[in-house]
Amino acid sequence: MKILLGTFFVLISGFCVFGQKSVASLKPAHTSALERFLSENKDYGFMSENALENEYLKEVYKWFKKPIKPYYAVADFNRDKVLDFAVILSRKGESKDLGKAFSIEHRFEHKLAVVIFNGDKKGGFTKAFIEDVKAPSACFINFEDKQLYFGVFESDANTMIFKPVGKGYIVKRLKTQ
Repeated sequence: MKILLGTFFVLISGFCVFGQKSVASLKPAHTSALERFLSENKDYGFMSENALENEYLKEVYKWFKKPIKPYYAVADFNRDKVLDFAVILSRKGESKDLGKAFSIEHRFEHKLAVVIFNGDKKGGFTKAFIEDVKAPSACFINFEDKQLYFGVFESDANTMIFKPVGKGYIVKRLKTQ
């Protein structure tokens, strides 16, 4: 019985973190584009910031000096004077337990993806780029200093900058010391 309950808890907790399909907190045009993408790409799922504990999220806000949506960014990434958006999505597959020495936000390495949608002058969005990553739930995307970047809060590991090239992007991985 204990094994059955333990298995049920693991399945439910994984579903709560990565199975949430509500994208209502996004802008309506972004919601539409993302829902279309998710319906065509069943291996990806919406990641809610509920993947992070509220206290931890407050620390993230304090560090950025503003509330951010860690898995969602909106800006003109490709400098065409039209707003674009990017999201971090979950991918199907097992998470890797890195051990109890890590905080809960850093303990599990999840299969994720950064997906960038370019906006057009008519208000629509087209998927322009996907980068599969493995990272803890303490990851984020942010647009600052005219650059879209991916990182892990409280870490220099996995930091990437997405540079626009034509209608797509290239990834510049930052080396850690």
